[in-house]
Amino acid sequence: MGMGAVGRRGAQRGGWDDPGPGKGLPIAANVVFWGGAACFLAGVAWFCVMTGWPRVWAESWWQPVCLAGGGIAASAVEGVIGRRTWRIERFLAYREMLENPAPGAADPGAEDPSVFRLLSPLHSPVPFRDRDDELARLRRWCEDGTDTPVMLLAGDRGVGRSRLALELARALGEEWTAGRLLRVSEHKLFPALRDRGRPALIVVDEADLRSDVDSHLHSLVRATVVPLLLAFEARPRDTPPVRLLFVVGHAERFRAVVREELDYSRGGPDLLHLLADAPVLRLAPPALDRAALAERQAVALAAFTAALGGGTGAGRTDRTVAAPVDTPVLPGRTPLDLHAQALVSALTGTPLPAVPRPLEEVAGILFEHERGRWRRSAAAFTAPGVPALPGLSDHPGLPERVMLTLLSAGHRQYVTAAHVLERLPEFAGSAAEGARSAMWAWVDWALALHGGTPAPARMAEPWIGPETFTHWFVTTRLHADPELFDRLQTGLDGHRSEHLAGVLSRACEDFPEAGELLRRYVAHYPSAHGYNAVRGARVLARPERVDPWIAEGLRASWQGFRPSFSAPVSRDLYTLLLQARPEVVPLSHAVLARAYRRARRAEEKQERRRRRELRGRGRGSRA
Repeated sequence: MGMGAVGRRGAQRGGWDDPGPGKGLPIAANVVFWGGAACFLAGVAWFCVMTGWPRVWAESWWQPVCLAGGGIAASAVEGVIGRRTWRIERFLAYREMLENPAPGAADPGAEDPSVFRLLSPLHSPVPFRDRDDELARLRRWCEDGTDTPVMLLAGDRGVGRSRLALELARALGEEWTAGRLLRVSEHKLFPALRDRGRPALIVVDEADLRSDVDSHLHSLVRATVVPLLLAFEARPRDTPPVRLLFVVGHAERFRAVVREELDYSRGGPDLLHLLADAPVLRLAPPALDRAALAERQAVALAAFTAALGGGTGAGRTDRTVAAPVDTPVLPGRTPLDLHAQALVSALTGTPLPAVPRPLEEVAGILFEHERGRWRRSAAAFTAPGVPALPGLSDHPGLPERVMLTLLSAGHRQYVTAAHVLERLPEFAGSAAEGARSAMWAWVDWALALHGGTPAPARMAEPWIGPETFTHWFVTTRLHADPELFDRLQTGLDGHRSEHLAGVLSRACEDFPEAGELLRRYVAHYPSAHGYNAVRGARVLARPERVDPWIAEGLRASWQGFRPSFSAPVSRDLYTLLLQARPEVVPLSHAVLARAYRRARRAEEKQERRRRRELRGRGRGSRA
């Protein structure tokens, strides 16, 4: 697999350099190898034939020797090309696992850009501000040769954790290999980093949230963090220094969950101590006075206006309204809040208000722009064998419902998403074959809208981000249409339900309406949805807001308890009870404990009845 030269990343981009031209190297190596082998064999054959002709031999002995020597030289050239190809393959393996921390801002000249892409920490056009002290501390941790190679960067959503981590990767310069982790391959990552011969920084963003990359939808801690730590412990000792930065919401709960998973994976005591001794950098919203807040808003407004190009409200950067003197500065204003307010003003062409807009108004304006983008994209979408998306002419709101379904089912699980899409009422009554083709056409549209093929760098980003807006969209739409929610959740089995359980659990922290959805979801299938919801609540920043809804869902499912619980269900309850630590989810823990005791008593009663029947049959046979 080759690659073309794209230049060398400068000192501000974390050492993302290119190994050089590589296209056609495998083909050239094969040509040189087989050509050299043919020349060598021809020279040897010529040499053997000419030994029987002394007169010819005396005049042209050097020709077969040169031919054989050329074959040997070709073999040496093939070895050089092979080493070059090996280096490029290692580099590509490294680049598939670590993301370029500075791929560039969102394209201002894009014909129809996504507004949520402008709020992403990877693509935001707003300059990095107000975190110089924290950035300096992180750089000292990387460069001072400390004995603590692991650090936790904790804080609430929207305070700038991901942006700070990416700025650290950019600031380390070309002497470092730095980037955000996309996926873990314990057999490739650290060998590739060792081959580069530089110290490395690996940023694991949102390390305590859900992962829907693998087929079984395990938690990100089990699928990524634990394999990364185990590979880090087993790496060769001659590897250059490596720093692991985990971006989390709650540091202590993250440590507890990782310790449990390491116990299951039989991690060594050194690794447990390494995690326990890891320092924590907690981020709070920056303290801004009235003048600094107005200045930050003006800068963000100008940046978003320039990024939108010819969009609504472009060309005006002086639309900031200063807050009155008696207007208090609201505490807890995160950078995400400031940026979202400025983006709405840039989209609508209105001045920044003195009093911040509520989240519902901001999210509504952003999604109104995004819905128009979805409709325009769906109307213009074509694919081989699909001249037009089925059902679009009769249902103009279908693109929004398709995106809602993909966000609920997990947009990386294409097969599952296609099966869940079949449950939309817009496709009711369609023939099975036609419905299947229609579903895949809509999935292809969504993939094309997100960037085409599912490359790891593209699929690592959410389709709608930041996550708060995803939760708002899913919560409001499903809460307004309970029938649709029931249709969607029946399309997910126990192994495929963890994504939606995680989404609802995290949404409960900010939106109470998500709690009712979570309660109904858990009550629908407690041995699967309840298990996944409890696991999702273990690492939340505010589990006390989520756990009552999970407990109500678990309790409602056993109101009509029947003593016909089978042993597998009882074992599932026992496993769920082990997962639910009482200090994290106390209400769910109590409900599960009672349910497990009732299930055990029912099983023991059935076992006693079975034994009595066997003894009665034995006495009857003897009589």
